[in-house]
Amino acid sequence: MKPLAIIAFFDGRPGHEKQTRGVLAALARLTSLTVAERRVDRPGAVTTAGRWLGYLAGTVVGRRPEQAPAADLIIGTGTSTHIPMLLAKKRWGGRAVTCMTPNRPLARAFDLCFVPRHDRTRPAANIVFTTGPPNPLVYGTGHDPNQGLVLVGGVDPKSHVWHTDDVVDRIACMIEKEPDRHWTLASSPRTPEETEARLDRLARDRPTVSFFRAADTLPGWIEKAYGQSAVVWVTADSISMVYEALSAGCRVGILPVAWKRRRGKFQRSENYLLENRLVTSYETWLENGRMADRPPRLDEAGRCAEEILRRWWPDRLP
Repeated sequence: MKPLAIIAFFDGRPGHEKQTRGVLAALARLTSLTVAERRVDRPGAVTTAGRWLGYLAGTVVGRRPEQAPAADLIIGTGTSTHIPMLLAKKRWGGRAVTCMTPNRPLARAFDLCFVPRHDRTRPAANIVFTTGPPNPLVYGTGHDPNQGLVLVGGVDPKSHVWHTDDVVDRIACMIEKEPDRHWTLASSPRTPEETEARLDRLARDRPTVSFFRAADTLPGWIEKAYGQSAVVWVTADSISMVYEALSAGCRVGILPVAWKRRRGKFQRSENYLLENRLVTSYETWLENGRMADRPPRLDEAGRCAEEILRRWWPDRLP
């Protein structure tokens, strides 16, 4: 059977790239494929306006190379990839798929959109709702019960207020209550320097605690850490990492942040996870010292891949 020819668009944002690569990896487990990658810069206002004009006018810039195959599938995540993807569809043919809600004028132009439930997008024939964004993590069973992982987010002026004291104090409390567990603390690119300095001091004073700055970790480090850690705590602002930890089969707890909007999409996602007992809140753990059981298998990337094949290439399904 001829491999599926795929063009994948990437905007350089790690969270977006993980979603696309998760679906691509799941597709590769089901069928043969070839992937041509395209990098898209996050545009300024002038470039954005030019892309919209080009799309609305139906123009396609450039000439098709003689040796380039037509595309079966065009996939990408992130607003800056959407118009380039749709222009590529006009040029190469194929189905256009994105892992988020596109801007309303573009929504109908996509053949399929995988949209997290918390986005509250209106149902449509080309919308498939997912439990969080897809990701490359695979459910595992080899976690060390004595290993714990704490993933710390940081500043996002749009969604929440960041309080270093509250975050560090809660982490210190967890460590004190579970002194026999080896804890790995990790920051993110959004973590303030003050928070990183406090976490570093916290780790230096305790032999069972290690701290890693995001800037010092190599690609693949976090995926390996998920596979080793039976317990993972994540600050609520890093909701994509919550879903990654669940996908890896970890028991997951959420450290609270001060939301600016009571019913924003991140808090809606947190509420969904708590109501369905997929995660444990810090307050609940503080009261009884127990965490939710290992989650049921969560493989949204696999579900997305199966949906793509079911719709257009059902003969490629196992």
